Amino acid sequence: MWSMDDWEYVEREVITDPKGRQWTVALMDVLGQKGDPDRPDALLELQYSSGRYFTLIYTPDGGLQRERGYGSLDDATNAYKNLLVAVMNGSLDPSQPVFRENLED
Repeated sequence: MWSMDDWEYVEREVITDPKGRQWTVALMDVLGQKGDPDRPDALLELQYSSGRYFTLIYTPDGGLQRERGYGSLDDATNAYKNLLVAVMNGSLDPSQPVFRENLED
């Protein structure tokens, strides 16, 4: 069965928030990804609509809680590092999902 852990990541870390919950915070480069076997072309759509690099937060069972696209690796890396700190210190609660906005129907 396919899972979020099957993606290839630039960086990924499993961390625990102040409430004792585990989250995976990850930085992905969508170019060269194999993708979800059920939707292999969906990544190309994401690349052109939201940027090449993505930060993600997901649960141990693979539930995506947060995602955001960036056009440059530097911007995405800075956002990734900020997410790690924010989840660890409790200033960001990943249990409140945030997804991309302004998507066309």
